[in-house]
Amino acid sequence: MDSSNQDSGPDQKASDRTTKRKVSLFTSIFLVLLVVGAGSAAYWYLTGTARKAPGPRRPPATVTVAQAEQQTWQNERTGIGTVRAIQGTDLTSELAGKVIEILFESGKRVRRGELLVQLDASREKAELKSIEAELKQARSNLARSKELLQKDATTQENYEQMLTEVERLKSSADRQRAIIDKKEIQAPFTGEIGIRKISLGQYLSPETAVATLQQLDPIYVDFDLPEQNAGVISEGQSVRITVSAHPDRVFRGSVIAINPLVEESTRSFKVRAQLGNEERKLRPGMFAQVVVELSGNREVVVIPQTAVAFNAYGKSVYFVQKQDPKQQADVPDRPAEKNAANKNATEEDNSEKNGNDQNAALVARRSFIQTGERRGKLIEVRKGVEPGDRVVTSGQLKIDDGSPVQIAQTDVARDVDAKATAP
Repeated sequence: MDSSNQDSGPDQKASDRTTKRKVSLFTSIFLVLLVVGAGSAAYWYLTGTARKAPGPRRPPATVTVAQAEQQTWQNERTGIGTVRAIQGTDLTSELAGKVIEILFESGKRVRRGELLVQLDASREKAELKSIEAELKQARSNLARSKELLQKDATTQENYEQMLTEVERLKSSADRQRAIIDKKEIQAPFTGEIGIRKISLGQYLSPETAVATLQQLDPIYVDFDLPEQNAGVISEGQSVRITVSAHPDRVFRGSVIAINPLVEESTRSFKVRAQLGNEERKLRPGMFAQVVVELSGNREVVVIPQTAVAFNAYGKSVYFVQKQDPKQQADVPDRPAEKNAANKNATEEDNSEKNGNDQNAALVARRSFIQTGERRGKLIEVRKGVEPGDRVVTSGQLKIDDGSPVQIAQTDVARDVDAKATAP
């Protein structure tokens, strides 16, 4: 009996050690799972809280706004043209020669037929004197031949030869006088002469420009209009002309000619207007903006041109609207800002009651529009804007659709004037 107890002692001890190892293993696994579970719970709790934590609210961008208006505009058509002289040319000489006299001052007015430049014609004049002497002798011989013919002292053939010689010398003299005349450069019409391009003693070749001569009063303006306007343009209609050299001045004239041909390449036709130019403000070659006044008026909705943004998708504007209270409530505030937000909300309510939107919650909403004519600083809106709508006129680069905005007191772009263009 004692021996059996002694034999079972070591087995019992081994079994106890195995049981303890299993308990330790299960305990370790449990602790590891407990730590992993606690870590996962903490991670999901923290990340969920971070997602719910409000970030800093985007401050409103400062913009300027204008209100869309309904106006009555006179029907008109706009075009781009060029000022042209009624008569204008570069003065040249038909013959070569040496300049011996310049009789005009640059920039002065000259009259038709006035001598401007004299070329050396001494050789031609000497040849003319020689021809005239021969002609005088030939006429004397012709007179004697005629007397002899009447007395039958000479033949008819001899007389006709004398007559032919006289006619030949007369033609030579006339030709020489024409050459001498062409050695003088005269004003072909009355006008203003430009800066001279020659000097005394210079050898002047044919077709070399001496100066330009332009008739400035009255003056023409040639401009193009699209072919769809061909039915509404007629002679006698009034036109307004503006040029960049005199931006505050409007020149008035009337249509005097319409080209019957429509250019195939541009699908446009040319129109000519005539204007008075007593003050010589308009100069040939100037770029001109032309407005043809038509009969009748129309009602249009207009906004400042600075409010329109142009991009590849079309023309758009930003409207300024009050933010939807539901959307405003959905935006969480940070705890530190909650009291300030509540205070601002109270102020906004008070300002709204007083009809002042300066401190109200405002947002910008972008919308695409269709535009028409431009006049001065305004542009016609044919679709997308109604009278009374408020549109952003400056600060568009700082905002996007739905961005919070605040209205500035002054408009830095209010004096920016845009050029009139066709629709």
